[in-house]
Amino acid sequence: MTEFSILQDGDDGYGRLGRLSVRNGAVQTPALFPVINLIGGTTLDSGSSWRHFRDNILDEDDLQGIMFQAMSFLDYGLTADNLADWREKTFREHFEDRVDVNAPIFIDSGGFKLMNSKTFGDPPAEGDEQNDWRLYTNPDSILKLQADFGADIIATLDYPIPPDLNVDEQEDRMEQSIESAVRCLKLIENPDEIEIRSEADKKSVQNLKAQKQQDEPAVFVAIHGHDYDTIHWYVMNFLERIEEEGVEQPFQGFAIGSLVPLRSKVDVLVDIVQGAIDAISEERRDEIALHVFGVGGKQASLLSLLGVDTFDCSSHMQTAQYAKYLIPGEWNHLKLSELTTYTGDNTFPCDIPDCPLCSDDGPATDEEGHPLTPDKLNEYLQREPTYGVDGFTKSKYYGWLARHNFEVYNREIREVQQAIADGRLLDYVIEFAQQDADIRRGLKKAQVRDSQLQRDIEARDAYELLPGPDVASDQAKLSDFNVGIDEIEDQRTISLEHSPSDFNVLTRNYTPPEREYLLVLPCSKTKPYAESQTQRAVLNKLTPIRESVHKVTVSGMYGPVPEEFEEEPAIKEYEYVLSAEDEKQVQLVTERLTEYLNVFGGQYDEIVGYATSKNYRQVIEDAFTEHRAGTVFPRDPRARRFREHFRNANIRELTDHMNVSVDATLGDLE
Repeated sequence: MTEFSILQDGDDGYGRLGRLSVRNGAVQTPALFPVINLIGGTTLDSGSSWRHFRDNILDEDDLQGIMFQAMSFLDYGLTADNLADWREKTFREHFEDRVDVNAPIFIDSGGFKLMNSKTFGDPPAEGDEQNDWRLYTNPDSILKLQADFGADIIATLDYPIPPDLNVDEQEDRMEQSIESAVRCLKLIENPDEIEIRSEADKKSVQNLKAQKQQDEPAVFVAIHGHDYDTIHWYVMNFLERIEEEGVEQPFQGFAIGSLVPLRSKVDVLVDIVQGAIDAISEERRDEIALHVFGVGGKQASLLSLLGVDTFDCSSHMQTAQYAKYLIPGEWNHLKLSELTTYTGDNTFPCDIPDCPLCSDDGPATDEEGHPLTPDKLNEYLQREPTYGVDGFTKSKYYGWLARHNFEVYNREIREVQQAIADGRLLDYVIEFAQQDADIRRGLKKAQVRDSQLQRDIEARDAYELLPGPDVASDQAKLSDFNVGIDEIEDQRTISLEHSPSDFNVLTRNYTPPEREYLLVLPCSKTKPYAESQTQRAVLNKLTPIRESVHKVTVSGMYGPVPEEFEEEPAIKEYEYVLSAEDEKQVQLVTERLTEYLNVFGGQYDEIVGYATSKNYRQVIEDAFTEHRAGTVFPRDPRARRFREHFRNANIRELTDHMNVSVDATLGDLE
């Protein structure tokens, strides 16, 4: 039977051990789900570093669960036909001849990917042709996808809230997420109500019905809010809605989304978690699990103390891709090249028993079959790959590094479990907070709304962790603690309602300034563009000739944006990232940039571009080709990925071409 239940509350009054029972096993909580790309390309052998990490962890006995981001296949250039092939069988069926998948699979809705897509919008009207992907931003479509993949746990389709979204759109997206969750529960209760547009859709519904006969998937309702009040409102409204509509289909948990931009703000996380928990009645708390998307690691003990049951993270792979090693017990990432200096010898500073990378008898070995060392691993990650039957590939070594990083996170969860079982979670968190400023700030924030927690900390003589008499006694004086979305990044207000028609420089009465160079750069999340780290990395190196350079930014939404327009509201407010599957949008942006070059290109002595991210570089290259002028740098990047943007050698190609001497100012950006 699919259900969440509590096995034991901590004897000190903090934390709880639970069990989430699902079709393919049980998750013992607190638990950490590593994000794993089960689809890394067209076959099981695709996926580079992600494939190697996946294959060396899937059959681990103590793996509690797997988090798969439903739309992550878009990162690997799959076609609609490729996706259809993957949907023919569940993930377990795909992997059954390769590795036993020993853990339940949690599949989220892919809301963040869908938010930035112009391909997967609303379904067409009845009778109109649907898109080739059979995917839309509605609960029916996503539930069919999750059923085809064989999800044991699903998250309802949500509409994520970027930190600086304007208030009206925040409320609108929260309402849409609530409607989506209600619809999802109704569809699981009665799959015959799912929208069917094709024979493939009929098969998806049959899959869901067959899975229900074994045990229906556990449902985590996605919830949002950037502070205590908004997420409290969200949970209360959802619970009222399902009661009003008589929805009888149970759900097993809430999953807090939109947290990734906030995860370094532990005090903000505390405020959000407390808001969600306080909205759940006491009689229902023991039957509803709480998950936090994208948060795990050192925050786990504090958030478990507050009532969080499950976590997920992808940081193990993100840091590994930058050749960074997580130091156990310190929560500090060091480059592999720095480890020998850190340890004083050529060994890994790891005390985790049976760590696959670091233990002497672990499976991660060098080419001669010897245990890996930091220097050897660093050497492999710096080596150029070769091809052929006996070619060298470094992706498996990135996979082993990611595995070590994950084991550090996973050990923390096991220690939290043990602390709860021993009735000493609060003592564990106090000791952690005494050593870590982030956890200390979060623990102080938690006491503002939890007077019992403050009394228990005071009883342990941990006075340095109390929030202070003025804050504790007067909630009106919380200015030091009410750090919310205004502190995140650039403090701008954004809107997701902008469209390409809101700005088009080609329809303006515009003449570019007279400059020697036209420099074309990709857009950035930070606005104005010129204040972003990505553009400053290039522009700062062009300081000696900056007055001779006219910068035009390629916006994924609008096409060319000359620097004179960067302060306009439509430019500062939009939030959109160009993706390959949005073919019409790619075509529009390319056509607008080509037309800009055809109209104004003759005014410049030379046209250059700098881009490493695949989609934006392709737009610039295609426009330059159509215009028959312009050079994109770096000419031959190692990879068409964002991380190549900051590489010294790539920037130097551009500056050398433009005859800029930067030897005295070019810092180490790698």
